[in-house]
Amino acid sequence: MLLERLMPHLILAPIALPLLTAGLMLLLREERQRTKVTLNIVSTLMGLVIAVLLLIQAKDPALPNSLGVYLPGNWPAPFGIVLAVDRLSAMMLVLASTVALATVLFSAARWHRAGVHFHPLFQFQLMGLAGAFLTADLFNLFVFFEIMLAASYGLLLHGSGRPRVSAGLHYIAINLAASSLFLIGVSMLYGITG
Repeated sequence: MLLERLMPHLILAPIALPLLTAGLMLLLREERQRTKVTLNIVSTLMGLVIAVLLLIQAKDPALPNSLGVYLPGNWPAPFGIVLAVDRLSAMMLVLASTVALATVLFSAARWHRAGVHFHPLFQFQLMGLAGAFLTADLFNLFVFFEIMLAASYGLLLHGSGRPRVSAGLHYIAINLAASSLFLIGVSMLYGITG
């Protein structure tokens, strides 16, 4: 009964789960690395299960409470965030979650030793990626894209070393220019189409 009531809101889970997990990991002390690794693996595995459930629901529109468009807060489309799931976005979520799970399992052996914030940054990047796949408008795509890029900046500069910082600054400069062009393109498109 409870599961049936929660199914229409399942589209929000791939965004909310990494956000809550990253927030929880940021609250944990630096000495709790093993707990952070475990939380990261469990959250990523749950994200994969949720993505598979979304794919199953997107494949069969005859299912009750099938997902399609979701308006968090019931705000109408021009003012609020609009999330949509179809077969393509659900398949992209499954693919990204599968690769993320393999990545987090591989990284559990070493990457958390390079710095203390690897696991929260990884979850923030997953949140941006899931939001980019599920959003239904261009401006929110830009916002989720920027969240993903901000986390990637932190992951790139995670650790230390002069070559890493030098490469990171080039990466950030190129991405800031590309983000500016993306934002200009989105605003021109909104100006033309309304």
